[in-house]
Amino acid sequence: MENRVNNNEVFIEETFNASAEKVFSAWTDPDKLMKWYAPEGCTIFFKKLDIAPGGQFHSCIRNPQYGDCWAIGEYKEILPHTKIVFTLVNADENGQPINPVDVGMDADWPGATLVTVTFTTEDGKTKLQLHQTVSQELAKKTGAYPSWLQMLDKMRTLLHQN
Repeated sequence: MENRVNNNEVFIEETFNASAEKVFSAWTDPDKLMKWYAPEGCTIFFKKLDIAPGGQFHSCIRNPQYGDCWAIGEYKEILPHTKIVFTLVNADENGQPINPVDVGMDADWPGATLVTVTFTTEDGKTKLQLHQTVSQELAKKTGAYPSWLQMLDKMRTLLHQN
C-alpha cells in the first residue's frame, strides 16, 4: 500500500490477483456484495439495492456486539471496471437520514460521506483505491477504517473462490 494519506479522508489501496472485471463485479453483483460487504462477525441486509447511476440503496450491517447500523446512499457514478462513486448516509430502518450521535456514534462523524472506488489494471492484477470523505484518524478511532480492511479481505477470499 502506498502512503498517500490525506488526513482529511480515508485512503485505502489494495492489489487483488484478479481482473478489474472480477473485482468490479464483486462491488456491483448483489449476490457477491452480500457475501463480503460487512466486517468480520457481521452480516449485511439490503432493503433496497439498485446498483446503477442514480440508483439507491438502503442497507443494514448487523453487528452482534454493537447492534444494527443502517445506511442509505445513492450511486453517483459507475464506470464499468473503472470507478464507483456513492454516498453513504447514516439512516434509520425506515431510510430516513439521522444524526450519527443519536445512534451512539462519535460526535465528529459526518452524517454523510462520499465513497470513491477506482480499479486499475497492473500486470494482470487490479489495484483498488478507496477514498471516503471522512478523516482517516476518525475512521480508525471509530472502527470504520478497520471495517473497510476486513471487508476487503473478505472480498479477496471471495475472488479466490470464484
